[in-house]
Amino acid sequence: MKRTLFALLSLAFCLTACTPATPEPESGSEVSQTTVENAATAEESAPSAGPVAGGAIWGENCQADSGRAWYTVNPLGDENGIRQVQLLRLDYNTGKQDCLCTIDASPQQIGEPLARNGMVYLVLDKTLYRISEEDGRMETVALDEPVFPVLADDVYGYAYSFDVGINNVRMMRLDLQSGEITPLSMPAQSKGIWAVGGPRLLVRHLVTDAPLPSVEEGEQYAAAIQNADCSYSWYDPATGAAEKLLEEPYYGVEQEDGSRHRRGFLGMADGRLYFSWVVSKGEELLDYGMESCDVSGQDWQALPEAPVKGEAIWSLEQQGKIRWVLGGRGEGAYWIYDVSTGQYHAMPHVTATDYWPCLLFQNGKVLLKFDGKNGQGRLVYGLMDEDAYLAGETDWTPVEYCDDKATL
Repeated sequence: MKRTLFALLSLAFCLTACTPATPEPESGSEVSQTTVENAATAEESAPSAGPVAGGAIWGENCQADSGRAWYTVNPLGDENGIRQVQLLRLDYNTGKQDCLCTIDASPQQIGEPLARNGMVYLVLDKTLYRISEEDGRMETVALDEPVFPVLADDVYGYAYSFDVGINNVRMMRLDLQSGEITPLSMPAQSKGIWAVGGPRLLVRHLVTDAPLPSVEEGEQYAAAIQNADCSYSWYDPATGAAEKLLEEPYYGVEQEDGSRHRRGFLGMADGRLYFSWVVSKGEELLDYGMESCDVSGQDWQALPEAPVKGEAIWSLEQQGKIRWVLGGRGEGAYWIYDVSTGQYHAMPHVTATDYWPCLLFQNGKVLLKFDGKNGQGRLVYGLMDEDAYLAGETDWTPVEYCDDKATL
């Protein structure tokens, strides 16, 4: 999740893509691979050291939304490297972007902004910057090692990646005040992590009779995973405790006709967890839909069928909780399910390149991506009111960049 110079030169985060893609079986909030020595691992019941929880944890497409603005970073430099890093602020009430502050630094790695309680937190290499949202004043905290959080609550940032050396997620907790870094013990063979707007995380991990071989051992890993179960558990980063929510075969529950029913997690809101599901036989997709359950994995309820054909392919959160699910079969046949109202909306004007919804902000605006260019080689983004967008209106407000070098 951390940014390298190469990654920064191509735009970061979901805004670079903002295009639909049917999730792969291993996807979700999947972790990138790395190799780290001395990483912490544990069984489900093993506790990890740590103070009390820091409140609701927000996920990766909400962590830079302060309630007043959306924050991004813009590195400035030349062929010799980065010389400065701008912290850019998009006022989503007006659609205008400005620069909150400029950091004179030449980092090799740049994290994502975390906006909480009037402060913006940003890690460059081994330095944590604590920046006032009000006036841009900065404090710095030296870190023992580079840690780049992508999840945050009111006290901590959380960074995670997949360590092929231990075949598990390595998660680090960063104290946003002191800079203290604490490794957290994770359930064995964790594969996916989701922040759902509460103090606990949802973790997906594999359950096997014997430890899986490394993912780098392709054929052996593929053979071993055939008999694995996929378990969803609640994980408390304050204690390290894990509580199983549900479990099913990794490749889905086999049906009488030989097909398999398989779930994929979408998000959580108002005490319910939302899943998409598909029934397939070989490469053939036979059926699909969505359903929800309560926080204990009980009270399963089917969601209404979509107005046009097509399975769920994209979900958007707002204030840490799932709000929209987008699905369909491509251009002219997309739909959006509004979790807050339980209503579907046909979106015939939405394509993968125009009117595509990227983010939902706290003020009720949706950030849209368009394929046009503004003459300076940048993608075009616009803002609309959520209700107007769902009603099929097409008038939008272009985002105004703060200068010709700014990005979003």
